[in-house]
Amino acid sequence: MNKRVLIDIKNLKKNGVSNLIVDKNIIIFTLKGPKDSVYEGGKWQVRVEVSDDYPYKSPSVGFLTKIYHPNVDFNSGSICLNVLNQTWSPIYNLSHIHDTFIPQLLQYPNADDPLNEDAAKIYLEDYNQFTNLVKSNIKIHCEF
Repeated sequence: MNKRVLIDIKNLKKNGVSNLIVDKNIIIFTLKGPKDSVYEGGKWQVRVEVSDDYPYKSPSVGFLTKIYHPNVDFNSGSICLNVLNQTWSPIYNLSHIHDTFIPQLLQYPNADDPLNEDAAKIYLEDYNQFTNLVKSNIKIHCEF
């Protein structure tokens, strides 16, 4: 694990991120649903895999806990988010992923670029049904 990753992990801990699991180049943390979002009340484990080229190459990020979201593949947990793919920059770090990128994804789903097409369709056509599906999935899959 390179020095930058160790600094990023130290900063996550300093910022109060608990339940951090670190194993070689894999970091797992628990993420709470953003306040005032349909995901509020849920907790998900997120897996971040950094390569030897980090921070110059974006980490691979995905949900380990099932989540019903237009931009997350329900089965694999893969995330469709430009900043984690095309627009990653070395100025970003693990705290950006934990504190900003994923919470914003949960707060503002992009149904126009879905990995879960069913969730995107319901999000666009019947937001109340979408909200009910999110809440029922939180009850089934998330820790409290």
